[in-house]
Amino acid sequence: MANAQNLQSKTSFSSLPRELVSEVLARVAASSSTDLFRAKLCCKRFADVAEDNRVYQRVSLAKFDIVPWTTNPKVSMFVKKCRRCKNPEALYRKGVVNYFRGKNVESALQRVEEAAKAGHDEAAYALAVIFVFGGEELKHKGMAMLSGMKKSAAQRQRVKEWRDNLRRILKMIWVQNSLVLGKRPICCASQHKRKIGWGPDELDAVDSTCEGCACDEEIGPICDALPQIAV
Repeated sequence: MANAQNLQSKTSFSSLPRELVSEVLARVAASSSTDLFRAKLCCKRFADVAEDNRVYQRVSLAKFDIVPWTTNPKVSMFVKKCRRCKNPEALYRKGVVNYFRGKNVESALQRVEEAAKAGHDEAAYALAVIFVFGGEELKHKGMAMLSGMKKSAAQRQRVKEWRDNLRRILKMIWVQNSLVLGKRPICCASQHKRKIGWGPDELDAVDSTCEGCACDEEIGPICDALPQIAV
């Protein structure tokens, strides 16, 4: 009887549609890459289905360093496949690091834009910051994007997290993009409400009534994280 039940269980599992198993593994991967790797060890079918693009597109990269200090070939191959499968976090990481490094700037910007369009909030924030440095036309677009992200106290708190994360990345890499070095964009010459120079934590306490001032206040800590001498 026990053998019959085990056989029925195995048969039922093997009869599950691949798409359903793929979706289950994608949800596991989105929660934890470690759990995904463990699942792949459970059986051959999991190991096979876990290679689906859907799984790589949604897998969490939280356990992997954005800027690794050492090269691990297996990790590199894994992250590259994530990018090929349009994983938003993988696209954002590669894009934002290469953009500020001044490496393949156009393709780097495309990756950030692609991640933002896929709903990656930090990519959208980074894109807005990049636009502010991009000249008058793009600056106004970036200003509008940043303003839209800070409509409430809860939203401003999220922006603070994105800002802190971007500042952390900028301090980990050698910034060489001349488009962002040696300049501090000015969005509002009047500085109506507050002065430039407030600390990052103070920026989120009260919303600025002027879009230009809000942008200047937001971009200040980013500029402070950049090298002060252009290369």
